[in-house]
Amino acid sequence: MNQSSNQASNQPAGSREGLRIGILEFVCSLPNPVLIDESGSAFRLDGLAGKAPECADPHALQVRLQVEFGKLLLEIWGDGRSLVRRLEGMERKGRAALLQARKPGGGGAAVELQIRDAGDRGPINRSREARPCESAARRAADRHEFEWQLMTMLAREYPSARFERVTHRSDRERAFSGCYTRGWARLGREAWAFLGLAESENPTAIENALVYALIWLDWLRERSDRSQQVFVSGVKLIVPPAAVAVAAHRAAYLDQRAAGIEILEWTPAHDHPRAVDLGDYGNVETRLTPRWRGARLLEEYRPLLQELLGAYVDRVRVVPDATGDALSVRVFGLEVARIEGRSEPEVWFGIEGERKLLEEAGGQRAFHAFLDEVLRLRHRRSSDRSHPLFRSQPERWLESLLIDDVRRVDPALMPKHLYPQVPAFSGTAAPQFSRGVIDILSVVRDLETGARRLAVIELKLDEEPNLPLQGLDYWLRVKWLEDRDQFREFGYFPGLEPSPAPPVIYLVCPAFRFHSTTERILRYFDPSIRVVKVGVNQRWRDAVRVLFRRTFEAGRLIGERELASPCDDGMFERDTRAAENAGIGKSRPFFNP
Repeated sequence: MNQSSNQASNQPAGSREGLRIGILEFVCSLPNPVLIDESGSAFRLDGLAGKAPECADPHALQVRLQVEFGKLLLEIWGDGRSLVRRLEGMERKGRAALLQARKPGGGGAAVELQIRDAGDRGPINRSREARPCESAARRAADRHEFEWQLMTMLAREYPSARFERVTHRSDRERAFSGCYTRGWARLGREAWAFLGLAESENPTAIENALVYALIWLDWLRERSDRSQQVFVSGVKLIVPPAAVAVAAHRAAYLDQRAAGIEILEWTPAHDHPRAVDLGDYGNVETRLTPRWRGARLLEEYRPLLQELLGAYVDRVRVVPDATGDALSVRVFGLEVARIEGRSEPEVWFGIEGERKLLEEAGGQRAFHAFLDEVLRLRHRRSSDRSHPLFRSQPERWLESLLIDDVRRVDPALMPKHLYPQVPAFSGTAAPQFSRGVIDILSVVRDLETGARRLAVIELKLDEEPNLPLQGLDYWLRVKWLEDRDQFREFGYFPGLEPSPAPPVIYLVCPAFRFHSTTERILRYFDPSIRVVKVGVNQRWRDAVRVLFRRTFEAGRLIGERELASPCDDGMFERDTRAAENAGIGKSRPFFNP
């Protein structure tokens, strides 16, 4: 028993199923197992004791330990309490175990949990590796130092203000990140929020700065509205030069009357901050790859593809890559082969990081054997749902299903005008804006007026507070291109004259995976931007089912339709059979050899 548990704890990060089994076996080995969280609260696990892992019923026992989207999630609820943690590792310590875990949310705080017998009260001897690493200590010291420097600057610039609630502590329950120093400045019965970012923070913190500023502003306003004591006029976002462009481009299309956003460029090396003029931002100059380049390449390689794929031609999808200079062979969105070079094309096959040249790796027979394995494992009825071929690139899998029937997202979308993975390169110096690929670009028809508006469809499978602003990124690019009639020039939307109205943003995500702040962020969008929030079923690999569709405009919900109950198994089975009869869910080629 101990041997298998130790093996599970030493599994590589990708082997979450091995970790799950190891934890269950260890729990079953204890007479009265309890889990102790980072705050010292204990949760009894004795319902699992004495059962083999395969016989355990965590749902009935109000304990759920399951691998989802490549993450091992522990959920405990009952008696008015609940706990949700993402588990990443286990270290055995005699009759106890330490679990390395994270709290919910993107980039959740690292915590340590204990599993032990309820009768064992002694301390656990931690190894050196279990102690906080020096880099974490340095990061904490750097954030304390930045907080002091930021507050010194603000006190100098705004001497009449009283600064309160100043902290950089993380609060995952309220979606406050520890990457930023936040607070508010009071002047009598008025106040403004602020959020500051140090230049030493990582690129993700740079990209997410604006959304966390809005979350902080919204929380302060909600508290102030209840107390009716202070009016919060807006938020000052204080960022280093590297973060200005990504925040300012997005902020230019927020409703300034609602958000009151002001961006200040500043680092501790400067005495005074520089106010950023949002009027200089919002036009993200973007260039497209000509559509005809990829179409020409498909036609040129048609004989090669017929010979290479043979009987597999109807079971894969062949698409040009973002540059239009190579072809990608995919199974439910996963690239399994790539053809490069025009005069002497080379065929590479395998998954990313393990690709081999066809002629050096067994030729067509080896390639077909690899395809057989992919098609067997990357399937909704896969016998091994923990296999990397099943788990890899789930968003691309969902995208491939929506391409087959985009009207599942909205019946008003037009399948004739549908373009997945549209490359959109910008000329800005900001790395976060220099390169982007739109998940799906389409056209939506207004059912009342018949007007046709461009539609940007952004997909996400995990909780992501920045999802609305990521959708806005691509909306900025599409709007810039459409305003200059670039799409027709580069071969998109032939024969179509879109409405001059701005594009529509669709945010598509499993219904229970939308971040809790999503609709709060949409309140601050420019009134001209329409956003449709689409919640799909958790088991979308079986058949995509839309559970709800909510339309927002000018910060308000203007339309809502609940399309199905997540517990309606009869409807789910009918949808699955209908999808199979229509051929949906089978990977099909873009070309027709």
